[in-house]
Amino acid sequence: MRTIAAILLLACLSACNGDTPEAIDERTADTTATSQGTSAPQATQEEFHPNSPFKDLPLRYDGHYREQIDNLLYLIRFFPEGIAVLVNGTSEVEAQLPPMLRRDALGDPNMGYYNVPVTVEGDSIFFITRPERGELSYRGMAPDSSRVVFLRHSHITGVRNLKEYLFVPDGPASE
Repeated sequence: MRTIAAILLLACLSACNGDTPEAIDERTADTTATSQGTSAPQATQEEFHPNSPFKDLPLRYDGHYREQIDNLLYLIRFFPEGIAVLVNGTSEVEAQLPPMLRRDALGDPNMGYYNVPVTVEGDSIFFITRPERGELSYRGMAPDSSRVVFLRHSHITGVRNLKEYLFVPDGPASE
């Protein structure tokens, strides 16, 4: 599965017109710079869907995408108006994480919680998060509706790693 993801990521990167990671990061930085710590507009999915930057991608909005590495969880939820909300946590607080993936999330970089604009070019998806120090850039694609694959580059440590998130549909509302 990782081999397939790596091949898909390479295809995605070549679709980015041969741009270097730094050129892509610069292009995405402008759209992300004003978003950290701000609230996204309130709206229903239907209001934005016809003009969504994601309209040609197989992304789903009725749940979130999730990656687990040992005890660590990484969740992303996309919203049709072109934003992504991300939260990181551990399996001990797993039940508390999906409700945090709200369109109007203010985010908190201290705890790995972000609300960021997303840039889409062709089938490629780009965004940047800004933790306490430095930034992390994501570039990838949604090969199908069940997963998204990103190359995450830490500008803090220089580490690049492949992240594969699998789709988890919203469950029944519990009160």
